[in-house]
Amino acid sequence: MSDSVDRLRQTIAALQAQRGALGDDMVELALGPLRARLAALEGEPAAQQLRQVSVLFVDVVGSTSLSERLSPEEISAVMDGTLAGFTRLVQAHGGVVLQYAGDSMLAVFGKSVARESDAEDAVRAGLDILAQAREQAERVRHRHGHQGFGVRAGIATGGVLLGGGVDGEQSIRG
Repeated sequence: MSDSVDRLRQTIAALQAQRGALGDDMVELALGPLRARLAALEGEPAAQQLRQVSVLFVDVVGSTSLSERLSPEEISAVMDGTLAGFTRLVQAHGGVVLQYAGDSMLAVFGKSVARESDAEDAVRAGLDILAQAREQAERVRHRHGHQGFGVRAGIATGGVLLGGGVDGEQSIRG
């Protein structure tokens, strides 16, 4: 671990020495993930970072009434399969899932590296999730006789604080 810490410190110092050539914004963008990794290796809590991101929130509609019809194992299989599929779509579009809560999911685009396409990527992921949800609704109707399965998605782009707080690295506020 000491070698990794030393290499990270040397890389950070080398980047800081390039501020004149690269500019403060570029150096700070590159240093963020390096500092976070260094803090993790040194056992320090992750620092909060102000970032411009696009957030995608997805919520399954009708899961409560579905859970009244299915056994705990069946509802778990449906929800886990649904959220796992949504997660793959988020990741395929460059996003990261930060949180799951029952039948919902919170994903962010631009967490580690900001890209010009973050908002567009979030929208594309959201549209793909809605398309996949329609297919899942048909499977739920066919297998379980439940008509009310659906998904809502919301997207917001703006400044947030990432990291810190009780959720550590997965925390997002704003």
